[in-house]
Amino acid sequence: MKTVFAFALILVFCCTLIFSGPAVLSGPTVSAALPPEVRKELASLQKDLRSVTTLVRKKEVDEAKALIRKVEDRLAELAISDDEKDRSFTALKSTLERSKLLIPVSFEQQVAPILKDNCVSCHDADSAGGMLRLDTYTNMTRGSRSGPLAIPGRPLNSLIMAKIMTPDMRQRMPRNAAKLSDEDISLIGRWIEQGAEFDGEDKDAMIGESTTPKKPPVKVVMADGSETVSFMKDVAPFLVTICLGCHSGNNPRGGYNVTTFEQLLSDGDTGSTIVPGNPDESYIVDLVLRQDPLKMPAGQARIKQSQALALEKWIREGAHFDGRDPKAPLRSLVPTDAEIEAARLAAMSDEDFSKRRIDQAASIWKQVSPRAEGVTHTTDNLVVHGNVTDARLKQFGEWGESHLAGLMEKYKLPSGSQPWRGRLIVFVTKDRFDYEEFNTVLMDGRRTPKSISGHAFLTPRFETMYVAMHDVGDTESANSMSAQQLLNSLLSEAYLNRSGASLPDWLRQGFGMMESGMAPGSEFAKALPGRAIQALSTITDASRIFENNTFAPDEVGPVGYLLVRFLISNGGVGKIQQLIGSLSTNPNVGQAIQQAYGTSAANLGQAFMKNGR
Repeated sequence: MKTVFAFALILVFCCTLIFSGPAVLSGPTVSAALPPEVRKELASLQKDLRSVTTLVRKKEVDEAKALIRKVEDRLAELAISDDEKDRSFTALKSTLERSKLLIPVSFEQQVAPILKDNCVSCHDADSAGGMLRLDTYTNMTRGSRSGPLAIPGRPLNSLIMAKIMTPDMRQRMPRNAAKLSDEDISLIGRWIEQGAEFDGEDKDAMIGESTTPKKPPVKVVMADGSETVSFMKDVAPFLVTICLGCHSGNNPRGGYNVTTFEQLLSDGDTGSTIVPGNPDESYIVDLVLRQDPLKMPAGQARIKQSQALALEKWIREGAHFDGRDPKAPLRSLVPTDAEIEAARLAAMSDEDFSKRRIDQAASIWKQVSPRAEGVTHTTDNLVVHGNVTDARLKQFGEWGESHLAGLMEKYKLPSGSQPWRGRLIVFVTKDRFDYEEFNTVLMDGRRTPKSISGHAFLTPRFETMYVAMHDVGDTESANSMSAQQLLNSLLSEAYLNRSGASLPDWLRQGFGMMESGMAPGSEFAKALPGRAIQALSTITDASRIFENNTFAPDEVGPVGYLLVRFLISNGGVGKIQQLIGSLSTNPNVGQAIQQAYGTSAANLGQAFMKNGR
C-alpha cells in the first residue's frame, strides 16, 4: 500500500504542476482580457486535440505527434502573457498535456536510455545484481530472484516501480545514487501501463542500441613488418592498463570503446578519434600528447610521454594491427604482469628454479624476521629454513620426506611429475612470535588464534609455495598436535593444493589433519568432534558449511576434519578426488558437489549435520 500511495502522490504532484500551471496567491488580481478571436482560436485548437485519441487508437502515432506539435507551435506564436491566461488557455493546456500522455512511450527511445544510464552497469553479464540483468529486453523479461520486473498494464504491482520509488535509500535503485527524476519514473510507469511493449529491432541486442547512430565499418590493415612501432607490444599494453577501465562496457566514457581493436578504430562521440596515417587529425593524440593541461587519461593515472609518442607514431605509420584477431578483447591479447612473470618462470630451467626457491626462502624469512638469522637445509623435495638448530632442521627434513613418500604412494602423481616445482619451502620458527609474524607481515595483519601454529600458502604456477609453522615440540596434547604431526598436516595440505587452485579452507585443512598421522584415539583427535560440534551449532543453512568464511580460523580445521572423514566414508576416495578435480577448475563449491555427489550442497550438508559427527 505504501508503494501505491507513493506512486499516487507522484502522479498527483506531477499532474498538479502540469495542469494547474504556476501557483497563484489568493486575493484580488487584475488580468488583461484575451481578444475574442484568440479565445476562439484556443477553443478550436482544443477541439483539434480531441483527434489525438482516435489517431493513437488507429496506430497513427506520428500523425498524433504532429498534431500536438502544431498546437504547441501555435501557442508559442501567440505568446500569451501570464496576465492574459484565462480559462480558455488553461483548458487548452490541460487538454494538451493529457494528449501527450496518450502518446505511447517508446522503450528504445525513452525507457532504454534511462535504464542504460542508471541501471545496466550493475545489472549486466558481468555483475547481475540480484540475479537481474537489464542489458537486453529478453533478459529484462526473465526478471530476478524476486520475481518479474514489470507486469504489463500494472505499474503499481511491478517490482521495478517499487524499487525506483521506495523512500528507503537502502532498498531504492539505483543503489548509492540519486533517485530517478519524477519524469523518468513517470515514463517507466506509463510504459508499463501501456503494456511494456518492445519497439526495437532485436530483443537480444543491447538495450537502446537502435538509438545509437550506426558507425561506418572499420577497415583493419594488418601489419606487414615494415612498422617501427608494434601495436601489440608498444600500444595495446597501456591501453589495457590505463584506458580500458573508462572506455569499455555498456556505457563507455565519451561513447568511445577500446575493448577490441575494431572498436578502438571506431569513432567516439567527438568524431575522428584515430585517423590512420594522420595523427594531426586524430583526436586521441590531442588528448594524450598536445593539450595543455592533458585531459586524458582522467584521474591520477598518466600515460608516459614515451607511450604517447609511440601511439602517435603508430597512427602515422597507418595504425596497423599485428595481433591475432581484431575482434577479440584486447585484454585477452595482452598478457598481464602476472602472466608475464609466469611465462618467465616457466622458461627457467629446473636448476635455476630450484636456486630461485632457495633464494626466495631467505628473502621471505628476512621480511618476517630480520633480526633472527635463518639457516637452510635442503632435501629432494623441500627447502627447510628457520632459526631452530641445524639438527632440528635436518630432522624436519627427514620427517617431511618420509611423509611425502607415503602421500605419493597413496595419492599417485602423473608419471614423471614432481610434487612441487623447485621444492616446497618449510619455514620452522623456534618461537611462536616469529611464526605469528608470518601472518602479521605477509597476510596483512591476519590474527593468529592460539590454537593455530602453522599454515600453508601456495600460489598458482608455483611462484610462491611454502608452509610456515612453530616448532611446538614432540609431545601431543588435547590442544595441540606434535611438531611432526603438524608438519605432516601442512605438507598434506600443500600436496593436495600443489596446483595453487582455490580449494576451500575446510577441504585443505581437513585433508591435512586426516593425513597428519595422529592416532584416532589420541587426545587431540578425541577433542576435535567437540570443537566441531560447537562451531556447527550456529549453522542454520547447511549449504554454508562448504563455503569459506563460515567458520572462525580456529574452527575450520576441526570442522574440515569431520567433513572430509564423512565424505570419504560416504563416497570413498574417488568421490572426493572428483570433488577436488572439479574445484581445481571451477571454484563454485555448490556446482562441484552436485557433479561429484549428485546432490545439492544443502542436502549434503544436512546429511553431514545429522550423521557426520
